[in-house]
Amino acid sequence: MLIRKGLLKYTALCALLLAGCKTETTLHSQLEERQANLVIATLLDGGIDCRKVAGEENTWNVLIDNKDFAKAVNLLESKGLPRRNYMGISEVFKKSGMISSPTEERIRFMDALAQDLSRTIAGIDGVLDARVHIVLPENDPFAKNALPSSAAVAIRSRWNADVEAFIPQIKSLVRNSIEGLQYEKIAVTVFKDEVPKQ
Repeated sequence: MLIRKGLLKYTALCALLLAGCKTETTLHSQLEERQANLVIATLLDGGIDCRKVAGEENTWNVLIDNKDFAKAVNLLESKGLPRRNYMGISEVFKKSGMISSPTEERIRFMDALAQDLSRTIAGIDGVLDARVHIVLPENDPFAKNALPSSAAVAIRSRWNADVEAFIPQIKSLVRNSIEGLQYEKIAVTVFKDEVPKQ
């Protein structure tokens, strides 16, 4: 009888300990340390327990309790975190073969330029994400009517950020980054996030 009571107490204690254990899941993996720190700080400010652990090749993983997963995803999405990784010119221009066609080189150049501009614009305060699309027509040098270059910039901003005030500076930045591009051939569109529900 005494042994049975002892076993019941032991079983009850184990059940309590297991109930108190957190079941962690990986929220984000392979983040740069700065991105991981921004994610951690945002989650902690939002009252969500989390921690980071070392990943592969100098990257970090962010772990949270399973029960907080949905709340964490929604919070980070509203803050635009983690930021999208942009490839720079050196990464885009990596060659896989010995010889590249002029068209392939041109496309790589436009993509690299768009990525660099996107990364710069995404760093503006209040901007959550940015995409730049560039059109550089392959004009015949002997043609009378050359097609002009153009650019379109799509910006996702926080609901309370006045990014529209920076549109002239953004257009100047894009114009000065692309040879031959005229100011009036640049379109900038800002998409604001919805106001958070209370």
